[in-house]
Amino acid sequence: MPENFPQNLKNALARWPSGVAVVAVRREGEIRGMTVSSFTSVSLEPALVLVSVDKKANLLPWIKQERRFTLNLLAEGQEEVSAHFAGKSEVNGPFFPATGDPLLKGAHASLVCTLWKLYPGGDHRIVVGEVQGLYIGKPGKPLVYWNRGYRRIC
Repeated sequence: MPENFPQNLKNALARWPSGVAVVAVRREGEIRGMTVSSFTSVSLEPALVLVSVDKKANLLPWIKQERRFTLNLLAEGQEEVSAHFAGKSEVNGPFFPATGDPLLKGAHASLVCTLWKLYPGGDHRIVVGEVQGLYIGKPGKPLVYWNRGYRRIC
């Protein structure tokens, strides 16, 4: 492979627009979350979704231990929330309810999942969750990330 292949791959992948989500786990009253754009549906029966999580991410052991997490699909205007959870998983702020599943306030939609299966995926783990519940937020547009920036749908 050419020397600059990793950077060229990043540049190519930046040309693909995606929605933005925050994966969150509650453990013993504490919540951790992480911004992701590598999320997709897998199956309707059973209801499965997947998200790719870096092997070194602080959130991965929480998902493995708790086996329950939420995928919170961000709405347009939640760029600050996305930025807060990008690159760190500590949660300090009024993002989630005090108890129950970590459903992100103002999210376009939230999926409550239990861990169905973990798969190796290079430097990531492919986390497949079975959707146990869902919450639909207010009607509106999703937060979209494309070409290294947040974009709006016209």
